[in-house]
Amino acid sequence: MAADDSTSDGEASSEAFEIVAPLTGEDPNLGSFFLVVGAVTCVFIAVFQFTLPEGVRLLLTGGVLLVTILSAIVASLLETLGYFDQESAADEGSERTDGTTTEGAEGKPWTPTADTRYPLPPIVNFDDELRTYQEMFDGDLPGEFDEFVAEYKRLKTTKGNRVNIASDLRADLNPIGVLFDEGSRGAEIHDDIGDRLLRYIKNDAVEYLSLTDVGFYDDGNEVDVASVDDGVIRAEASVENEGEATTVEVIVEFFDSDGTSLRRDTSPVGEISPGATETFDADVYVPSAAERATTTLQVTNPGTRVAST
Repeated sequence: MAADDSTSDGEASSEAFEIVAPLTGEDPNLGSFFLVVGAVTCVFIAVFQFTLPEGVRLLLTGGVLLVTILSAIVASLLETLGYFDQESAADEGSERTDGTTTEGAEGKPWTPTADTRYPLPPIVNFDDELRTYQEMFDGDLPGEFDEFVAEYKRLKTTKGNRVNIASDLRADLNPIGVLFDEGSRGAEIHDDIGDRLLRYIKNDAVEYLSLTDVGFYDDGNEVDVASVDDGVIRAEASVENEGEATTVEVIVEFFDSDGTSLRRDTSPVGEISPGATETFDADVYVPSAAERATTTLQVTNPGTRVAST
């Protein structure tokens, strides 16, 4: 019964999407939709403003703006329902019995046909690498890629236990490696994928969290902490996450000329999504004897320091 209900829901969703398909065209894109709506709105308003009497043009302009607002609301609802995230049949191809997909006009056998997908952190997103390999083999990946592609698709449709899947992926690289001569472009890509998988499998946040653009500011001007005499300044930095979603905090620690720690301030950044960059800023107190400061990222759980400047 559950399978029948799922099928019915999918058919109902498809039928609803078919109603709006003539308005959005094939392979719909949210940005393109808003661009077209905005252009049409500007054209109509311009025509009304330059060709019609004042009372009529105000009325029609208001009508056009109302339609534009309604269109934006409808587009937002469609985005929430995943309409603009669909991939065309040409991109996805048809599913084989081994879980891969056949090549379409722009075949992507590494694209899952399942409805549920979870975003990959950049460190294990190999779409570009697989596309490069596909181009090397004139659009048709050889059989040595089958196991890797199948596991990669499983990684995309699994939210938990990804480290184990990554381990299987690394093992599946072995048949691919024999296809390329040492030092070739294909071998370089193969080695890079292997290194990134190993970093991910180690599950060490130091491998995919980074702290950049660190600075200290007083009234909007960047300052050296040594010039601050017993005062409060603003600490700012950017935190980039190339791995899975991680909750982090920033530790700012001040030292005197002998290297003795004088004060440590800890401020939460919150959870950072895969591939996202968050801005950190917080007020920190600088002791009068402070000569330098360090900023350190710390994963809230299990609390391991991962990057510092």
